[in-house]
Amino acid sequence: MKDKIIRGITKDKNVRFFAVDSTETVRYASRIHNLSVTNTIIMGRMLSAALMMGTELKSEKDLITLKIECDGPCGGALVTANKKGEVKGFINNPEIEIPFDEQTGKFGVKTAIGKGLLIVIKDLGMKNPYVGKVDMKYGTIARDLTSYFVSSEQIPSSVGLGVLIEPDGTIRQSGGFIIQLMPDAPEDVIFRIEENLSQFPHLTDVMDMWLSIEEIIEQFILKDLLPEVKLEIPAKYKCNCSYKKFEIGIKLLEKKELEEAIKKNEALTVHCHFCNKDYEFGKDKIEKILEQM
Repeated sequence: MKDKIIRGITKDKNVRFFAVDSTETVRYASRIHNLSVTNTIIMGRMLSAALMMGTELKSEKDLITLKIECDGPCGGALVTANKKGEVKGFINNPEIEIPFDEQTGKFGVKTAIGKGLLIVIKDLGMKNPYVGKVDMKYGTIARDLTSYFVSSEQIPSSVGLGVLIEPDGTIRQSGGFIIQLMPDAPEDVIFRIEENLSQFPHLTDVMDMWLSIEEIIEQFILKDLLPEVKLEIPAKYKCNCSYKKFEIGIKLLEKKELEEAIKKNEALTVHCHFCNKDYEFGKDKIEKILEQM
């Protein structure tokens, strides 16, 4: 099944929701970045969150970026998405691993992150992007994002993010949901959501029962609240890097540096952090760039 994002609102217009099945997207990201198990979970949660939040962007040129700045061994991470369901990202120390904790039955996500900030950047095509940030008091990403929505956007929210993964690194499921109360939502609606969430098991465990994200929203998370899906779009990992884009960066180098590379017959190599590709600019390409300068 292909990954997808859904967005909608309950029939009474009191609750809006987002949900995503990001399984294939996370598998692809884990493979191209050679992520450890712990970092696959971190990256997967961030990819899911960004995909859902991206559907709220107004223009196809707008971007939303989630960034973790931290002192933990993962070294921080960055993910960016657009409104078309396209996402990309990287983690600074992709292969670092935190041993599985047999006592708690959890992977060491909090240990890998350590102390840090969760930063949300919305580039809406204006002079200055919107930047919001919260301390990562929880280190789970989902609870930290819930805190961000309340403190920075004043939206009561509940965020669930999960990556179901075997100790050998096999990714079984990945997904997420965001539930947000609309202004003046009545107490009985709030109570129903709290009851539903308190009885809801882990998201990816339910996904592993082959329930779709629509069924999970309708039968569990927003049970009895009549959710209606208003948008459904495919989700995928996509990096838009190219020789042409990196050529802009090469042109920022001094002519002397480019001439020296030609003289020594040395290629200039640019690495894309988002897709792990190397772009090599040999003598012929450098000469063409010099002609344009």
